Amino acid sequence: MRWTRAVSPRCPGPRSASLSHILAALLARIRARDPEHDALRRALRAGLTLPVAALAGIAVGGGSQTTMFAIFGAVALLIVADFPGNRAARTVAYCGLGGNGAVLIILGTLVSPLPVAAVLTMFAIGVIVTFSGVLSEIIAAGQRATLMTFVLPVCTPPGPSPERLLGWAIAWAVAVPAALLLFPPTHHDDLRRHAAQVCRVLAARLSGSATATQVEAAMEALHTNFLGADYRPVALTAGSRALVRVVDDLQWLCDRVTDSTGALLGEVRVPIVRVLTDCALVLSTAPADGRDRCRADLSVALTAHAKSAHGRYREDIERILAEPDDFAAAELGRKLLQLRTFSACVGVVGRVIGTAADADARPLWARVLGRRLPATGIADRVLSESQAVARIPSGFVATRAVVVRNSIRTGLGLAAAVVVVHTFPVQNGFWVVLAASSVLRSSALTTGTRLLRAISGTVAGFVLGAVVIELLGVHPALMWVLLPVVAFGAAYLPNVVSFTAGQAFYTMLVLTIYNLINPHGWRVGLVRLEDVLVGAVVGIVVSLLLWPRGATTVVERTLQRSRTVGVRYLDAAVRRVTRGASEAATDRVHALSMDALTASRTVDDAVRQLLSEGSGSSDRRASVIRAANQTVRLRTSADLIADVVPPPLQAYPATRAVLEAHTRSIGARMLGTTQDGLPPIGDDLVYALRAEARGQALAIEAALPLVTTAAGLGELELLSEPTGRAVWLAAG
Repeated sequence: MRWTRAVSPRCPGPRSASLSHILAALLARIRARDPEHDALRRALRAGLTLPVAALAGIAVGGGSQTTMFAIFGAVALLIVADFPGNRAARTVAYCGLGGNGAVLIILGTLVSPLPVAAVLTMFAIGVIVTFSGVLSEIIAAGQRATLMTFVLPVCTPPGPSPERLLGWAIAWAVAVPAALLLFPPTHHDDLRRHAAQVCRVLAARLSGSATATQVEAAMEALHTNFLGADYRPVALTAGSRALVRVVDDLQWLCDRVTDSTGALLGEVRVPIVRVLTDCALVLSTAPADGRDRCRADLSVALTAHAKSAHGRYREDIERILAEPDDFAAAELGRKLLQLRTFSACVGVVGRVIGTAADADARPLWARVLGRRLPATGIADRVLSESQAVARIPSGFVATRAVVVRNSIRTGLGLAAAVVVVHTFPVQNGFWVVLAASSVLRSSALTTGTRLLRAISGTVAGFVLGAVVIELLGVHPALMWVLLPVVAFGAAYLPNVVSFTAGQAFYTMLVLTIYNLINPHGWRVGLVRLEDVLVGAVVGIVVSLLLWPRGATTVVERTLQRSRTVGVRYLDAAVRRVTRGASEAATDRVHALSMDALTASRTVDDAVRQLLSEGSGSSDRRASVIRAANQTVRLRTSADLIADVVPPPLQAYPATRAVLEAHTRSIGARMLGTTQDGLPPIGDDLVYALRAEARGQALAIEAALPLVTTAAGLGELELLSEPTGRAVWLAAG
């Protein structure tokens, strides 16, 4: 027998175990918040480039305001702004920020000696810059940096514009090439990438090679990317905005697909799988790699799908009409409607993705002018760039969206901070205004939370910086060594650790910059702390006075308005099918479709703001999301019906009456005016069709549009359980 001596393992002490646990938790948080290390690349870029901009500013404009504008301009470009997209889109964004910044620096310099003009201009710019984020995620990403270029000149002692513009030019010349070429982001177009993955997994699910878990994971990633920002993650281009429309349809398809869906689709399954596969290829292929070929393949797949679906539905209707047993015919009708809706939704997804690719393939001049968009129906319609600029902001204003209130709140908060700067002897007034803009959020609760984090982070940064300066002094060599470290922390920590940690390093960055320009030791940090306190107080006062409850008070009103518009739109779309497509009926459908689209955007804005506030219970937020999804599905179903070509007026009068009756029932249940409903539309439709088909010369062709309309209504009957105010209050 072989004997071995047991060796007792050395047990770590409580302190080392606790330290390792903290380190493991920190690493897990970093991996979760920065899985592709883009925040790390951005922070490295800031740490390496900001000292270069500071050195250039001091060398060119030492002793003038050029140095300060060069350094803080680089901070705005490297740390505050973070533009999404590919290199071309980011180049355009940085050029736009450069031009806007130059104009705002001149304007801020002109109004700085005039307190009333400074306050009014600050209000106007605060509202416009904040509200403009609704047009594009790129514009939204540059909001704070744009505001900085006005706040800095308007809240500093008057100085010559040429010196300030020279500093901004130095910052732009140093920072922008670094932002574009040094450690560029490794990924962009996340929405496109996630949507492609959902299409790919759905195709695999219908083919039997993917699981429900895989479908759910892919859709969850897309949903998180779509709702994870205060603004829609899309650019201003028509192609980018068209792509947004598929998110809700993909969600619906993921909710409906099961293990048996592929088999139930029968011969339509193969064309559907091909459409979804080609959609994934169009979304994941760059223009330079042959997106045009993928788009051509998608067109062929859509044509084959439409032909196969049309033939299949003709056969199903023939079977319904020929079936001797009414109950068997009704069962067949229910199945037909479900598959019809699923197939139609896939067709819309394919057409929208194709439209997005066509819109992106236009020449630059056509994209700028909003011309040469492909012809579409209502379900796959996309607004041109010029139409979007006109309609989207006006729609938000007309519906009194949350973003409008937030823009007014931000403008008033910044204007109030400028009043404080011009009324009281504040040493560095622009920090007061920037602090106010940092803490202002859509409700008093979230603003208060942000205020506490800002103050605690500033205090921590001040204490840490004061200790370093007290121990090591303010020798220029030390400040130059410290500058890249604190610049890295100020760029990295807010995204990966917390806003509080970012504020701490931002305060240390301010200490370092000011001691580089004009050494004053740790007292600069004390001034910074005072300014942050004043700005934070201004922010919380404004939040308490203006809409303190944030999005909570308007979400239900927004949902109800969207339901009302959607019900009217659905009714008009169905009546156009049942009573004929007169010019007046068609115009009414088009007008209501635009109203419904505007209402959907307002709902999207309100839900995003509610989620960003994090207020209320999880059940309440879940009920709001369900209700929002219901309004979206109401609109998309009406879109599908609006594209239906009406049958001859003399065919199936009783069946038309069935459609209108069920439309009224759905509308009443959606609006909460009744709890009662009719039997499933599939049964009523089949009985009416079978009773009226005898002797009809065009029985099959005339029935097809009515069946398509009934399919959309049948889906809404499943969703029209009362989810209005009763559900909202119960969840709250």
